[in-house]
Amino acid sequence: SELRAERAVLVEQLQDTARRWATLTVARTLLDKAQRKYEEERQPDVLRNAQEFFATVTGGGYDRLISPLGSQVITAIAPDGSSKATSQLSRGTEDQLYLALRFGLIREFGARSARLPVIVDDILVNFDPERAQRAAAAFVELAQTNQVLVFTCHPETRDLFTKADPRTQVIEL
Repeated sequence: SELRAERAVLVEQLQDTARRWATLTVARTLLDKAQRKYEEERQPDVLRNAQEFFATVTGGGYDRLISPLGSQVITAIAPDGSSKATSQLSRGTEDQLYLALRFGLIREFGARSARLPVIVDDILVNFDPERAQRAAAAFVELAQTNQVLVFTCHPETRDLFTKADPRTQVIEL
């Protein structure tokens, strides 16, 4: 009878532990969903602006950027939902992400303060031809709000910009 009583106590403890585990599991799942929703919907304006440029330059290869709550890491999200941290991106794609972040900062700064000129030097050197063309088009779009000066010693880079916008003014030094 002592063993039956001990068994009954252990069964009760097990049931209490199972209820507590179930409660904590549901709470954790709800918190994870709330955090993901917050991270997807409440990103800083800089990141929201940057993701537009990043989507353009990557040809839609990545359509969203998020910075997980409490983290300094930026994650690129593909249309299929897969994600990569910056450390997992190729060198060229990482450069494009950093360029997009600069675009986001430029847009955000311009919205809150003076719109300053943007000056870059051989910025497309690590881009493949398709992404370089899309980046040149993104610079043309940025030129709608900011003065953009691009320095290069590569005639093909000059041609990318004149192809993106025939109104591009070329000054040979």
